[in-house]
Amino acid sequence: MVTLAELKEKLESLSPTAILFVSRIVDSLSEPPQATVNQQGTWLPAEWIEYFGLALSVHHGTTREPLAQKSFEAVFRNACESSGWNVGGYFSETKRFVDIEIKNSHLPVQKLSLKSTAAQRLSRTSVHISKLTEAAWIQDMRTARKRRNRTLALFREYQAAVDSIMMLRAFRKGQSIPSMYQLVEIPTAIFSSLQKVPVAAFNSDGPVVDCPYKEHNVAAQVSLDRSDSKITVRQILLSACTVHVEWTVKTD
Repeated sequence: MVTLAELKEKLESLSPTAILFVSRIVDSLSEPPQATVNQQGTWLPAEWIEYFGLALSVHHGTTREPLAQKSFEAVFRNACESSGWNVGGYFSETKRFVDIEIKNSHLPVQKLSLKSTAAQRLSRTSVHISKLTEAAWIQDMRTARKRRNRTLALFREYQAAVDSIMMLRAFRKGQSIPSMYQLVEIPTAIFSSLQKVPVAAFNSDGPVVDCPYKEHNVAAQVSLDRSDSKITVRQILLSACTVHVEWTVKTD
């Protein structure tokens, strides 16, 4: 860990332009987003939440754009490492579905898929995943039975690979800086009911299948999107998920 004295020594070697840049970053760090934490439901420690909030501060010290997918993945990984967790390698290019594996002393290994969205008019009661995964085979499935068999096989593979989906949602109006970020954990167990869905549910070329989960009759809807050859998940009830934390961002 760098000491304050070492940091001062490094600053003294910077150019005036670099000092101006660092000053802007320090200003952004002095007013980090206010975190509202789900103390009863989150497994994220305080230092993880603080690190992520500081990263949002630095990000918006230089841009109005929301923290996008690749940046979210990097910040999530860095926050895990700053908490002293063992973090698996980058899997997006080599391992299907899962983006990161983490392990700490309090929890078993967790295999996570990371998603982000900054879509306009985000719902405060439900979550939408525009692309859970690609599925080029959709175009070739011409019968309900084939669609069902392929879909169920895909979700068995998906649930074996991924424990939860962590989604970062950026709430904003128009092109303004997001006023709030929300980190939601969607359990992949929400898809388990698909294995019991009858063939008739796949009669349509682009079926939308309801997923009951726990006390929810319809906790989510899985859609086979033939136009874009992908799996979309609609209307995921926020009450069936865990909202870990919300960061309120100062925008003025």
